[in-house]
Amino acid sequence: MEEAAEKRYAVVTGANKGIGFKTVKELASKGVTVVLTARDEKRGLEVVGKLAEAGLSELVIFHQLVVTDPSSVSSLADFVKTKFGKLDI
Repeated sequence: MEEAAEKRYAVVTGANKGIGFKTVKELASKGVTVVLTARDEKRGLEVVGKLAEAGLSELVIFHQLVVTDPSSVSSLADFVKTKFGKLDI
């Protein structure tokens, strides 16, 4: 039980390139489980594949997100709540 309390969870939006990608990589390399989000599912999954090649497959999960779409935001919130029960970052 104590191990689960130590786990940290983050969501990074627009994470398929640039600063978002670097943020995901840095957080995951520090042991944080990261939900990598992007509008384009194909691009998001490609980035998750690149991070898996870097040994971060256990810590990076893709979820599609369009921040301007309330149903997309709600879907992400439900996913995080169901999968992790909390969000730290």
